[in-house]
Amino acid sequence: MTTATNSHHTDYLVHSLGFSLNYAKSLLKDVKAEDFSRLPMPNFNHPAFVYGHLAVTANFMLELLGREDAKIELPFDPEPYTPSATCVDDDGRYAEMDLILDAFSRSHDSVLAVLPQIDEALFARPNPVEGFSSMMPRIGDAVTFMCCSHTMMHLGQISMWRRAMGLGSCF
Repeated sequence: MTTATNSHHTDYLVHSLGFSLNYAKSLLKDVKAEDFSRLPMPNFNHPAFVYGHLAVTANFMLELLGREDAKIELPFDPEPYTPSATCVDDDGRYAEMDLILDAFSRSHDSVLAVLPQIDEALFARPNPVEGFSSMMPRIGDAVTFMCCSHTMMHLGQISMWRRAMGLGSCF
């Protein structure tokens, strides 16, 4: 017999994002600080860029959710990590590994804490971000994409980076 249970509309996002964050931690196995912003070949994204980018976009999610108060203060200039930035081999523009990973963790912890507090009606509102709204027309579409597809797409880049750096699987 199946028993129905009540759940908050964001429970699925919290679960999926939590799973992705655990994978993000696993991908760091055997990654050395001196390699964190190295490119094994052109047109890759290295961990410094990806984890910094995901910290920046977690703050962006909090803005979409109307929770600017929950954003973290990034301990680095966000410009090299924005969606329009190009990832380059270490030239000094990226913060140290520990700073980036701390911001990544704290920003996503904030998203995870805020999601269960968000009223379902907010998710049905139009996405106010020009350009992005043509792909993700509602705030709920945008936040779901950011929590799930966007995060895992970039973590897949780290999986490929690991292989190219000779690190192999994280499992």
